[in-house]
Amino acid sequence: MAQNRRSLILFRYILISAMIIVVCFAIVWNMVRISLVESEYWDMKADSLKTPNVRMRALRGNILSCKDEILASTVPEYSLFIDFRVDGLKKDTFEKYVKPLSVALASKFGEKSAKGYEQSLRRAYAAKVSRYRLHGKRVSYIDYREVEEFPLLNKGRYKSGFFEEHVITRTKPFGKVASRTIGSLADTGGIYGLEQAYNTQLKGVDGLADKEKVRDTWVYRYSRKPVQGMDIRTTLDLRIQTITEMALLRKLKDIDAETGTAVVMEVATGKVRAIANYTRVREGVYAELRNNAVADMVEPGSTFKTVAVMAALDDGVAAHDEIFDTGNGIYHVGRSIMRDHNHHRGGYGEITLSQAIQYSSNIGTAKAILKGYENRPGFFIDHLYRMGLADSVDFNLKGQGYPFIPHPDTYRGWNLTTLPWMSFGYNVLIPPVYTLMFYNAIANGGKMIAPVFATDAIRDGKVVEHYEAKVVRDSICKPSTLAAIRRMLSDVVLLGTAKVLQSPYVSIAGKTGTAQLRHRGQVVGHRVSFCGYFPDNERPKYSCIVVITKPRIGYPSGGDMSGMVLRRIAEQMYALGYFGEPALPDRDTLNCYYPVVKGGMEQVVAAACDSLGIAFSVSGAGSSSRWVTARQTDSGVELEGVGLRSGTLPSVTGMGLVDALYILESEGLEVSVNGRGTVYEQIPAAGTAVSAGEKVILNLH
Repeated sequence: MAQNRRSLILFRYILISAMIIVVCFAIVWNMVRISLVESEYWDMKADSLKTPNVRMRALRGNILSCKDEILASTVPEYSLFIDFRVDGLKKDTFEKYVKPLSVALASKFGEKSAKGYEQSLRRAYAAKVSRYRLHGKRVSYIDYREVEEFPLLNKGRYKSGFFEEHVITRTKPFGKVASRTIGSLADTGGIYGLEQAYNTQLKGVDGLADKEKVRDTWVYRYSRKPVQGMDIRTTLDLRIQTITEMALLRKLKDIDAETGTAVVMEVATGKVRAIANYTRVREGVYAELRNNAVADMVEPGSTFKTVAVMAALDDGVAAHDEIFDTGNGIYHVGRSIMRDHNHHRGGYGEITLSQAIQYSSNIGTAKAILKGYENRPGFFIDHLYRMGLADSVDFNLKGQGYPFIPHPDTYRGWNLTTLPWMSFGYNVLIPPVYTLMFYNAIANGGKMIAPVFATDAIRDGKVVEHYEAKVVRDSICKPSTLAAIRRMLSDVVLLGTAKVLQSPYVSIAGKTGTAQLRHRGQVVGHRVSFCGYFPDNERPKYSCIVVITKPRIGYPSGGDMSGMVLRRIAEQMYALGYFGEPALPDRDTLNCYYPVVKGGMEQVVAAACDSLGIAFSVSGAGSSSRWVTARQTDSGVELEGVGLRSGTLPSVTGMGLVDALYILESEGLEVSVNGRGTVYEQIPAAGTAVSAGEKVILNLH
């Protein structure tokens, strides 16, 4: 018996040993076969799952406002899928979680009802769909992480089939604010605006990696990691930008103009605080299609008279109090006729050179220039060149224009009328930003500096590159000439063609301009402009130019049209404390009631007015609107309905914070709040096209 047991154990031992030997032999054989016989096949198989030297695009830097608000940023967006083919997704698991998952998806996205999602998920599971899309649009990283925790999906990729694909997109958190200046991108980088101008700094350095597939997932093994692009801090001030856009757009719609441009510049530094360019795309609708302020080559009209008179004063060929006879407003130069704008009222007669600027007399200005330069026009043009107005200043913006001021020695088209007509802004082509640069020099004590649009390149919070404004000329004229010119520009507003710009809050100086636009010899419209600075004191803080083309309503006027845009900008900047603390008006002069009525829900506001005995009226969409804004009038309070349209930013100015937040957050907008009390400003402006997730700033006082 014992013998049999030992024999059985020995047999089993020999059998197990034999099996181990066979397995070892098989392993060795397969190793030899794979390494020698099938090596080429497996090398090819491995190569098919690996891609060497894949370019890993660097994350693009942000574009920031002067106060470091993000104007353009690179963010990932995610497409969300379920792969119903994965082995780890069992039927009982699917059945257990399909209903709660459907409820969560319906609550989050709302594209379908919970039942609709469940039916769709069941069909996809039965068909073993490999790329079932959970949501029709790409979502943010925050939304992706939220969905990742939904029932079933939180079990991971290999048990739920849930996976994502992401792309890097460029977004502008403030929508269309300063959109044209910020610029746009193509695959190769920026194609215009600051995106193009600072593309080298923004784009960073791409990396290299080997891409390899491991368990159905692509893994990247870096040989050179990408270096994120630098952030660019611009000179743009979001508040001033919004004020400028609103003021310009409002005027363009009021006068039904074709295009409008406005630029606000800080006098001492040359920093462009706001730049707006609008073109009518259809009746009543405007968009930023082109950077007209920088790119347009236009005849500046009467704003150029300041340039001509400055040269004449500086050369001593005319004096500010010298009298010139403008007659009845009609003056013959060869076969051509020059007219003053009041020729139909008999002209200005005898006026001083200062009055010629004050009243914007073409004849008075032209006679002063002809007196000094008729027999030596090249001397006049050389003086303009010495001022720096004809310099090709590089603003680092694609498509910019450069001044064209013809010289009699080189310009073949020079004739008898070229010089006199040039004195009031014809026969020269100057981008609006160059005209602003000249007037800014007047405000800056004669020092001409080039407009600057960006100040710093930043990496990891530290300034890597700093961009200073270029000094074009240390002085554009003699101190005595500058003093005379500044008096003239003050008188334009106090006594002359821009009296409408007189403001009880901020003093303004500058020059109006009107130029006829001709096609085939016929006048087809006008270009009206105003260029100046404010406050009009020893040290003005801001300069501004406003140019409007082809207004169809009202008499073309650089004062009433372009100038009023500048006045509105200046007054709103004053109210926001850009010149120091604004003075408070006398309480007795305020046309308001105490307590001040805020906007909000119509029924609540109306009930409050009734209970306090305050007269009110409802206008606009108020009678059918749930929300209203409130405006104090001499007779009471006017309530105006707030139009709530999907995709359009509603007006919440005049409302309390609670109501404003409710309205904006109901639209899916991210709201940032400064101050407390009543909303007096919103950025972007009401009516701006917005989408969920965009940022809105509310300023309260």
